[in-house]
Amino acid sequence: MTSYLSYADSDLAIGYQCDKEPKPENFRMHTHAEYEFYYFISGKGVYKIEGSRYPLESGDILIMAPTESHYVDLSPDYPYTRLTVHFLPGLFSMIDQTGELLRPFTQRENGSFNLYRAGDFATDAYKIFIKNLMTDTGNPRLQTISNLLPLLNEIAVAFRTKLTDEVNDSLDHRIVRFINRNLSENLTLDRICREFYISKPQLCRMFKAATGSTVWDYITEKRLVNARGQLQAGVPPTKVYEEWGFHDYSVFYRAFRKRYGVSPGEVLP
Repeated sequence: MTSYLSYADSDLAIGYQCDKEPKPENFRMHTHAEYEFYYFISGKGVYKIEGSRYPLESGDILIMAPTESHYVDLSPDYPYTRLTVHFLPGLFSMIDQTGELLRPFTQRENGSFNLYRAGDFATDAYKIFIKNLMTDTGNPRLQTISNLLPLLNEIAVAFRTKLTDEVNDSLDHRIVRFINRNLSENLTLDRICREFYISKPQLCRMFKAATGSTVWDYITEKRLVNARGQLQAGVPPTKVYEEWGFHDYSVFYRAFRKRYGVSPGEVLP
């Protein structure tokens, strides 16, 4: 992988990278606690977010909220170039006290309104901010923040227009929505199949194709990332595990330690 620009600190990270011979197995389904701005430059593939499919075109923008599962299904025959910015919500809290800039991330269903293309914007101003993000000025934090802020404003304006569009209502997307709304409950394959009148093999095939993950791996990942967020907010582990559907603390403990390399009690607020 060639890295043209890379920077990370406690609440912000940016990467401008190219894989000349991308290996699809390196791009697996994942979630994280940060907001993500993604800009696709070159390659061939489909971005999959919570059951929604977005065939990629050069110049595409995708946004992902914390805990929103996503991955890119790539062709290995084309160089893959992209720009990503990850940031925590507190980065702009003093400037954007009402959370207007984050509405495109927070005021929608998971897997909906992730994609933005040139036609979604009133002007080409957003392209200037993206170009500046990819320019190394020697002060990457200042350069990133000063261009990310107006870029998020451009996306927020486009989002308000997009709200009139229909929400994805395909079967696989409805299944993903159902799971996300019931993560704290006793979710089983039998229950999901009964809810949507499908068989277990059909559910497993459909879910794997839509998300890149098995149903249970997906449920576990989403529960863990939500639990971690609460632990970081100071909620005790003995309360968190039950709230996120782990009805046995030892199961939660082992899964959490395997995923994050530390015990739940070692997560600091």
